[in-house]
Amino acid sequence: MTKKPVFVAILVLATFISAAAQEPRPNCVTNHNAPPANSYYWPPEANVRVFFMRGMFTPEQREMLFAAMSTWTEAARDAGAGVKFSYAGETDELSQCNPCLTVTRRDVKKQDRKHYAFFNPLKQDHNGLLLSAWIDFDFATTKPQALLGLMTHELGHGMGLWDCTTCKKHKTIMNGFPGINSDNGLTVPSTCDVEVVRNVYQLHRRVESNPSGEKVTIKE
Repeated sequence: MTKKPVFVAILVLATFISAAAQEPRPNCVTNHNAPPANSYYWPPEANVRVFFMRGMFTPEQREMLFAAMSTWTEAARDAGAGVKFSYAGETDELSQCNPCLTVTRRDVKKQDRKHYAFFNPLKQDHNGLLLSAWIDFDFATTKPQALLGLMTHELGHGMGLWDCTTCKKHKTIMNGFPGINSDNGLTVPSTCDVEVVRNVYQLHRRVESNPSGEKVTIKE
C-alpha cells in the first residue's frame, strides 16, 4: 500500500521523459498547439520551496502533487530554465520566503464558475520575476488524476505559460478542464509547452546579458 503512490509518481515522470526523448520537435504555433507566454515566471535556476497547507490533502493526493513537481523539475532542466520544485513541508499560512510556493484549497468554483484552480503571484521583484506565489485548488477536486493534471497546469503558469483556450484538445497542459474532477487529457507538459518555456528563459537571459537595452527577440 505504501509503495503504490511512489510508483505512480515515478511512472508519470518516466512517461514524460520517454515522450520528450522520442517525440520529434513539432511546429509550435501560439494559440494553436502552443500556449502564449505569461508575463511572470520563476527566476532561472530557482529552487522553489513548495509548502502544502496543513490538512488539505490526503497522502494519495500529495503523491500526485509530488509527481507534478518532479515532472516540471525535469521539464525545466530540459528547457534550460533550471527551476526546481522541492517539498518543504506543511504550513498554516501562505509562505512568503524567496522563492516559495504554497499549495492550498478554497471554494474556487463558487467564486469563479469558469475555473477550478488558480495560480496567484504573491511577491515579484522589480523585473516581474516571481518571488513567492500560491495555488488554490477547489475543495471538490478530490480525484488524484484530476489533481495531477491541475497541479501540472498551475505549475505551468509559474514557468511562463498562459492558458490556451483556442489550442486544440490534448495539445497543451494549458488547455481548459472539462470538470472539477477531470483532467484535460494530459498530465504532463507537451513538447510545445516545454518549447515555450525554453523561449521564455532564453529571452530572459538574452535581455539580462544585454546592458545596452537594445531590443532582443527570439524567433519562434
